[in-house]
Amino acid sequence: MDASRADVDIGSSLRRYRRWERCFLAAPADADVRAGFERAVAALCAATGERCGREAAATAERLLRAPESKERTAVTTLV
Repeated sequence: MDASRADVDIGSSLRRYRRWERCFLAAPADADVRAGFERAVAALCAATGERCGREAAATAERLLRAPESKERTAVTTLV
C-alpha cells in the first residue's frame, strides 16, 4: 500500500471514528450506536496497527499531521 492510499484510509477511518465517538458519548446505552462505534474503532485500529481506539486515534492524528517521514512509512508498511 502506498503512502497516499494509507493517508486516505487513516483519514477516513479517523473521521468515522470521531463521528461514532460523538454519537456514542451522547447515547452510550444505544446498542446500534455502540455497535457502530465498535466497528469504527476496529477499522481505525486496523488502519494504524494499534490495539486501543484512543491510541489508534492519537497515532492517526500524528501521522496525518507529520510530513513524509520514516515514522509514517514504518506505520504504513504494517497495514
